[in-house]
Amino acid sequence: MKLIRTVLTGLLALPLAAAQPTGLSVGGGVILGLDSYKKAVNATTGFLVNVGWETQLLKSGVPARVSLAAATMPGKERNGLKTSLTLVQLTGDLLLETPSPRLRGIFGLSVNSYTAKFSGDESPSIFDAEHHFPFHDCKGLKGGVRLGLEYVQNPHLSYEAILQVTELAGRQRNDTLIRQGAINPGWIQLGARYTF
Repeated sequence: MKLIRTVLTGLLALPLAAAQPTGLSVGGGVILGLDSYKKAVNATTGFLVNVGWETQLLKSGVPARVSLAAATMPGKERNGLKTSLTLVQLTGDLLLETPSPRLRGIFGLSVNSYTAKFSGDESPSIFDAEHHFPFHDCKGLKGGVRLGLEYVQNPHLSYEAILQVTELAGRQRNDTLIRQGAINPGWIQLGARYTF
């Protein structure tokens, strides 16, 4: 009897629990690449999914969100070469109040781990920069900066537009090819987030 009463009480509490956001969220969006993004993959779009948890910055009362994301950045062939990227990203964002109660500013940092897939054959000439991949090595953790806006439609659903810039590859010591400087992809991420 006691077990049945406990289960019934729990079932009655479910609608109330569902009405209160827990801080755990899932989101997704489209990546619209800037010129620096196109330099890496010769394309302008990609896709991203993430899970996040909203909390406070060191108990200061300032809302913050920690997220883990995965993105695919498919490349487009150019001069017989194609470079595609996948990204695993850990972000920490401050969610800043604005004069509008539904609009929040986003300022954050990211730690990024890229994986590159290359296809095609490079030119044997070190002077033929047009027929070489834009980089060869993207190993290691890369830093990034995020700046954006979030529109909160209701306690569960929000929309976001975020400008991101990350490191990817710099000039490589053993590479004899003269390249056009470092590659730091930048993009605008447009997406939605559902908070449980």
